[in-house]
Amino acid sequence: MVPDVVKTVRLRPFRRLFLLATSRQRALLFVSLASAFATSVASAQELRVEGSWRLRFSDNTDQTLDDTGTKLGQGSWFEHRIRLTPKVVADDVWEVQASADVLSGTLGGDLARDFSGLGWTGRSIQDGYKASSFDLRTIYGTVKFPFGQLQFGQRPSQWGMGLVANSGNDETNLDFGDARFGDLVDGVLFATKPLVPLMGPQSDFARQVVTAFAFDAVYRDRFASLVVRDSNGLHWQDLAWQGVAAALWDPSDKTRIGFYTARRVQSFGNDGGNLHIWVFDLHARHAMVFEGINSTLSLEGEGAFINGATSHLTNLNALSSTKVQQSGAAGRARLAMPLGLEAEVESGFASGDGNPFDGNAANFTSSRDYKVGLVLFDEVLQFQTQNAARRLSDPNLVGRPPSGIDLLPTEGALTNVIYLKPTIRWRPAMLENKLRVTGSLLYAVAPEPYVDAYQSFVASAARNPFGAEAKNGYGTELAAAVSYNDKFGRLGVEAGAQYGVLFPGDAFNRADGTSMPKVAVFKLRAGVSF
Repeated sequence: MVPDVVKTVRLRPFRRLFLLATSRQRALLFVSLASAFATSVASAQELRVEGSWRLRFSDNTDQTLDDTGTKLGQGSWFEHRIRLTPKVVADDVWEVQASADVLSGTLGGDLARDFSGLGWTGRSIQDGYKASSFDLRTIYGTVKFPFGQLQFGQRPSQWGMGLVANSGNDETNLDFGDARFGDLVDGVLFATKPLVPLMGPQSDFARQVVTAFAFDAVYRDRFASLVVRDSNGLHWQDLAWQGVAAALWDPSDKTRIGFYTARRVQSFGNDGGNLHIWVFDLHARHAMVFEGINSTLSLEGEGAFINGATSHLTNLNALSSTKVQQSGAAGRARLAMPLGLEAEVESGFASGDGNPFDGNAANFTSSRDYKVGLVLFDEVLQFQTQNAARRLSDPNLVGRPPSGIDLLPTEGALTNVIYLKPTIRWRPAMLENKLRVTGSLLYAVAPEPYVDAYQSFVASAARNPFGAEAKNGYGTELAAAVSYNDKFGRLGVEAGAQYGVLFPGDAFNRADGTSMPKVAVFKLRAGVSF
């Protein structure tokens, strides 16, 4: 837990007030402050209020999660989200903006089991109409100087393709699924063009090189939550500090090359140990136009390496510290052709860990909002790992849950995988590109055998969730989607459907040699933006 004196020094008075308020009071506080602020500046500045509402209906396979026949418990349900984003801009010199999910969550239908509160439990509670679902995501300011740009406050964290740092804001480019989380940080960032004073403003190269430096406390990401909500309300949890430095060459909207590095020092809540890591990330993209065939080829890639140590994942083979060495990468090649056709091939890699009980943590975990497919990561692996954490936390198994059990559920992130995903998209010109039809195939294997932590702990051998020998084949997922988007002035509307089915590989074999049944996901989507 964060000591009281540290809370007083490190957190702004508004955040202390916001934390201590009830759910209904927090929602009213946000609306009151936004209204007062807008009223005070609207007469002299440009005020914009943007927002969106999305509604989803899902009808999924109620999948079996383990050898005992444990079911997810959820087949059909409704969920929605209302997001408001007010912004004030002053003469292109400074701006202040905020973003809040006013209502968000499950509205009705089946609920998933609660998994003893471990992992992401958003589908286990029906709170889509309650004030407790209010979530203040960002509130930050930007000031532009002749020599650079300064950002301060609680803001989104994004880099490259979003493999490591992902704001969760880029929803329009997702083929399947929804961005739900978003990585958020509290602190300050300064960006500048350092070569301009040396080479002069007339130098094209000097104007194309940008450096950025940030110092932040992580508000929320895959590995930390500064504030958490439970049955007792809101309270402090993990304190993660990070210093970030980035440099990029950005000569045009077609080409960008950048390098990102971060030093992170984290103290987990409830005396859960610490984490000290370095993150190194390289991102590049380039587009080439072929005028002879009226086509454009776009290439993009991102690779990351993480190195350090943690005392949050201790066990009998690592009594005080576990070594962290992880790597991940993703790449896309996209060819936009005439007649509204687009072909894309994406591949990726996330290192795995075949032994969760040794002195190494080798399993790279992507951001939860980096989406690949509809079924394998967001449904099957998410809930099987969540179920393993629930079983490991059973007090009848061990007197105290193993250290680091909170990080066992993937929450939809990519880990321990090599995948290939070809995709075809079609936007017919006769409908002014408002209709998009998408078809995709995902083939995935695990570089390390897919092990279930609970089964492997009980058997003292590598086992999958069904008690069978751990193997590597995740299987093949087929997915298709259709969506229609239109605009009426500032009002945008969306309607569509998505369907995906996973044909499981040998990683999901049962102990009797039979295969896990296929898992299907069907979603109806509707949305309005303004």
